[in-house]
Amino acid sequence: MELIQLLSFYQIAKTGSFSEASKYIFRSQSAVSHQIKNLESELGIRLFDRLGRAIRLTEEGKILFDFCSGFLEDLDNVKRMYEDMQQGKCGNLTIVTSSAVITYVLPNVIKIFIEQFPRIMFKLITCVITFEIPRIILNGEADFGIGPKMDQVSSERLDFLSWKFFDKVVLVARGHPLSEKESVTLADLAKYPLILYREGTLIRKSVEDAFLRNNLSYEVVMEMDVAENIKKYVERGVGVSVLSSLAFTDEDKERFSLFNINHLLGRTEYGIYFRKDRYMTTAMKEFIRIFAPEICENLPSHKFRH
Repeated sequence: MELIQLLSFYQIAKTGSFSEASKYIFRSQSAVSHQIKNLESELGIRLFDRLGRAIRLTEEGKILFDFCSGFLEDLDNVKRMYEDMQQGKCGNLTIVTSSAVITYVLPNVIKIFIEQFPRIMFKLITCVITFEIPRIILNGEADFGIGPKMDQVSSERLDFLSWKFFDKVVLVARGHPLSEKESVTLADLAKYPLILYREGTLIRKSVEDAFLRNNLSYEVVMEMDVAENIKKYVERGVGVSVLSSLAFTDEDKERFSLFNINHLLGRTEYGIYFRKDRYMTTAMKEFIRIFAPEICENLPSHKFRH
């Protein structure tokens, strides 16, 4: 059994494609296919079921994938560690987070970071469905993620470090009937068309769960992915919305009537997701120092020493 065979198998399982795997390991597709045939022959098992153009792991393949994942990711960590030592404050940094964090939180942070570390290349992945952030981290597609804490996320390979709590806020246009009230209830909200984030987002789920718990009927007239777009339609009187307080600027407080509804839906805890078994590069550590220095105190000492 050769390392290249295991690497070929691992990349095919991750990408679901022989052609995509060949790009990752810089081999021809025929060479990759040959590696898999030899590996299956040596082990005396079939690793993939081929369903037309689609492929999927057999039960035996799943066992080998679990073994390979830890082994090959450890090798990747060694490579990252030595590259980091040689390059110092160079390299790449990939972060996955929501559009709201990218729009309202990160611009100044990234500006400061790039001024201090101009040789580090940034990549931001916008995750519309925040439930996907942990999966993206576990798959190794990003160095770490910034997003809401999710109780349903459970993995021994994943860590979450708390950063801040944000309020849930009802957003209505000036002159809307609700704007005259001192506070709003769920029953008040249910009377008006709602403009919400798409299904699958954490805040959408919390709103709809609250309506269901209280046996209230409601109508969603529009769903969107971006807070700024929601604001535009709320301002024009199309409906009312519920957003996180992180998505509001000082100007928004003048444009809209805003109502804190933490007593109805609770606050949202945001933090950083990262894999416990992933080597933390200089770029990752320096970004966290600028983004949330208080988090550094909670990082495992072996990950954050110089």
